[in-house]
Amino acid sequence: MNKTTILLASVAAFALGAPAFAADESIKTETKIEKDSKGNYDEKDKTVTKDASGKTTDKKTVDVDVDAKGNTDKTVTTKHVVSTGLFNKDDKVTTKDTEKTKDGQVTTTHEKKVDGTTVESTTDTTPKQ
Repeated sequence: MNKTTILLASVAAFALGAPAFAADESIKTETKIEKDSKGNYDEKDKTVTKDASGKTTDKKTVDVDVDAKGNTDKTVTTKHVVSTGLFNKDDKVTTKDTEKTKDGQVTTTHEKKVDGTTVESTTDTTPKQ
């Protein structure tokens, strides 16, 4: 009878204590925006998500520059990093999109890298109208 009581108490303690050992989940987000009187601005966003499977970090940077003639230079860079496993192996995806407008002509570029290797790269130019 004594062994049964000890066994039941052990099972109950383990069942009730299991949630205390569950991995913490959290999300943290930061945003920073700077703008000047000429119309230029920079925006930086960062989100870090942690759960039982690892950590995911997303960063986005937007940079817009405007000159006196109204020509614009816009760059958007995103970085997605997933850290998993015991030794935190990182999987990284980085994209960079640019749009340059000069005298009515628009040039756009797109580049995507996975773990440092370029997998997409395009450039398009729209002629003046």
